Amino acid sequence: MLKGMLLSYIITFVYAMLFNAPKHTIFYAGAVGMSGWIIYKMLPAYGAELTLASFAAGTFISLTSQILSIKMKVPSTNFSIAGIIPLVPGSTAYKSMLAFINTDYVGGITLGVMTMMYAGAIAAGLILGVSIFSLWKGIVARHVRKGAKAN
Repeated sequence: MLKGMLLSYIITFVYAMLFNAPKHTIFYAGAVGMSGWIIYKMLPAYGAELTLASFAAGTFISLTSQILSIKMKVPSTNFSIAGIIPLVPGSTAYKSMLAFINTDYVGGITLGVMTMMYAGAIAAGLILGVSIFSLWKGIVARHVRKGAKAN
């Protein structure tokens, strides 16, 4: 587990560097990616499916990215895009293509559908995190406006 945490941090850190994230955000981008990976690996240990774990990790990454973007005054994509890299189902996609090459069409379709489910769960988690944050910001803004009118 410790090896996986370290590798997920390094992968996210290097990906953020590769795509020119601001220098003061790279450490935090690595932490976001590592935290998302920990959630992705811990939930199945408690009986959750990998699709649910991908969804939860994507949601966490999205919410954390939104919070960090406000604190550090940078776009949230600096954290969220780099943060999902450890979650990308690349090995499942590779195994799916390999099954097709070896004429195992049923296995290829099965693995392909699993790949799409994992990727879709990550995307849905990212969207949910942005939606929750936007809703929260709207509620806070409405509350502030009502407070200003009362004074």
